[in-house]
Amino acid sequence: MKENFNYNKDKNEFTKEMLNDTLKYQKKYGFDIGENNVAWNNEADAFRHTYMQSILAQRHGILPTKIVSNGHEWIGKFKGQDPRESNMDLWNNQQGQQIYNEICREYPHFKSIPENLQKDIIAQKVVQRMKAGKLITDINDTRRYNKLTPPFTPTRGIGGVQNNGVPTGFAASTNSQKSEFSGYTNPLTGNPRIYTREEVGAMPPEEFAKNEKEIDAQVSAMGGTMPTNGDLQLEANGGGVIYVNAYTRSDGTKVSGYYRSR
Repeated sequence: MKENFNYNKDKNEFTKEMLNDTLKYQKKYGFDIGENNVAWNNEADAFRHTYMQSILAQRHGILPTKIVSNGHEWIGKFKGQDPRESNMDLWNNQQGQQIYNEICREYPHFKSIPENLQKDIIAQKVVQRMKAGKLITDINDTRRYNKLTPPFTPTRGIGGVQNNGVPTGFAASTNSQKSEFSGYTNPLTGNPRIYTREEVGAMPPEEFAKNEKEIDAQVSAMGGTMPTNGDLQLEANGGGVIYVNAYTRSDGTKVSGYYRSR
């Protein structure tokens, strides 16, 4: 739904907070906010919905957030809201719920860190998803929200993370067919490295900016999707990809562990 930054007319403190945060992070990341700071059917609108869902999930839980937010959108549709707007909002709401689920796995003590840092982490992940094409930023986008999809849908199970960054809790692959990632090279750089959702989600802004074009090229080559750590661990178990452990270069530069095609 259309929102703008007219604080004098806005009596809802939470809405004020979300609009204020959207404006703050728009200045930091430079996403489109439209004329007169209107967050409506654009990148700012997508950011606000996605970000807000993660904040609500942190404060109230994912399921209550999903129920209340979906109800709000269905009421909007009943009142005559453009169904394309409802679809965009519902899609981005779900992305925000998924982001908070990721954060819970990556930061076991997330709620204990200062609120401003919590917001920075959430905002960074929202922008990364936006840049990776995961959010809907235009009501004419042809992707459709699937209400049957839960807030988090792991491709092949849920696991923890070992010290070397490889997820645990995934069954070994018994698939003897050729890996879909075997022989993969990035179409832009020729690099065999394969980025995962978790890896990109944890990147600091400067690292993401450095690798953004390569990441975008990978997403495009893979049909708009990005594998999870669990996907690639299964591929590694089957011999299709290799996990390169973290190491330090001769010049002292530290390189985090990553997956690459065989």
